[in-house]
Amino acid sequence: MTVALRYGGGTPYHDASAYQLGQKAKWLFLAVVFILPFQRVPFVNSNLFGIQGCKPFNLLSAGVLVFLLFRVSLLSATDKIERTSIRILLLYFVTFTIAFARSVSNAPLLHERLPDVFPESYLDYIMSYGMVPAFYILPFLFILKRCRSFSEIETVVNAVCVSILLLSASFIFVCLMNPSAALSGRASVNDLCEAYFGIHYNTMGTIYICTAPLLLYKALTRSSLWMVPVGLLLLGLLLLSSRSALLTVAGSYVLLLLYKRKFAVLAVGAAMVAIVSVLWIAPTMDAIFSIGFDGTSDVSADELLTGRVDFIWVPLLKEWTSDLGLFLFGAGRSGIITSEAWYTGTLIQATHAHNAIIDFFLDCGAIATGILLVFMCVGISTAWRVGRRLHNDLYWALFACIVGYGISMFTEREVFPSFENMYLFPLIAMMVNLARLSSRAPNRSMSRATLDAGDGGAANATTGQWR
Repeated sequence: MTVALRYGGGTPYHDASAYQLGQKAKWLFLAVVFILPFQRVPFVNSNLFGIQGCKPFNLLSAGVLVFLLFRVSLLSATDKIERTSIRILLLYFVTFTIAFARSVSNAPLLHERLPDVFPESYLDYIMSYGMVPAFYILPFLFILKRCRSFSEIETVVNAVCVSILLLSASFIFVCLMNPSAALSGRASVNDLCEAYFGIHYNTMGTIYICTAPLLLYKALTRSSLWMVPVGLLLLGLLLLSSRSALLTVAGSYVLLLLYKRKFAVLAVGAAMVAIVSVLWIAPTMDAIFSIGFDGTSDVSADELLTGRVDFIWVPLLKEWTSDLGLFLFGAGRSGIITSEAWYTGTLIQATHAHNAIIDFFLDCGAIATGILLVFMCVGISTAWRVGRRLHNDLYWALFACIVGYGISMFTEREVFPSFENMYLFPLIAMMVNLARLSSRAPNRSMSRATLDAGDGGAANATTGQWR
């Protein structure tokens, strides 16, 4: 007699060929997760065989997309949490698509004003600023649909942590090879980041903000050897000279240590930071304690925010509020660059507004921004309530990553999918699935065994296989 094992009343487990295909998709997806911070490294960012767009990250992501389209029912849901998550993702993607579609007609203008940033042809613009950002959403769908046990979620976390370990070690090595540049201030550090990693130093800081709590989680709950990656990450942060990244990561670490009641570790860490600050004032520490307090001018919000208020936010908001169409509906993606104030030099000629909410307002207008703020408030409050019920270390580490990014949105980052927020999608998906596993567990206990058993019974609890 043949018995078909089922997951939550869904489709029976497939034959051996389907299982092998699932395994290949798993490794393909993990490769995408691993390569995320390295996709703009010069030799990784090169087109294979000279074919436009055939870059390793694009090809890997396309493979994951094909698997999801042909082997997964993307719009079906097995529970209320999954159904709500899919609906919110669809709303987000539709909003992004509309904003991007409105910007396509501005492609020549964008190229004219920033030829080194925006490509000349419409096709290249669509591929670079439409297709590639959409690929960043794929990890959310893959995790939501395929990572349905705690062991599978841990595997994704391991891939992220190992990737960040390699990134930190690589960045420290680059700094050691260029000591004069590494210690010459943010401009020189930014030159190193762009030359070796193809990204702005603040973008690397965002990567650390979104992943640092996961490394601390591994160090506190798994092996103490994970303290080595944590130490490398913190050293990389000091060398990076990003004020917002250092302060945000420090804040998330303090909160996690307080949650775990690791008061001794917190005290030792604070003492080490104090000693390092006295013996070696890195550019980051010097910038933190000097900005807005140099004694040559009065302390102001604009001084503390390095010119963002008077030379970016105020001129843009004045221009957008003076035009009813721009105020209600925005100007489409990269709306800041279409600004007259940008063109005349009234404001700093940046590629984004250095505030994620203001940047979203410039692109989509007041109506969509109001809806976004409501969703953000509801989402954070819901995640907080779920976390208090779960009492799960991994969930709170993921929550710290999300909150850290949310704090950094005040001075940088973006709402729409981009290289800066690419880690948000797998992080949120893992939080969602942890909540789903808990809702299926009989006693709501968040132990690893219970979480695995809550996902489809013993058939998957013992193997943790990727379906």
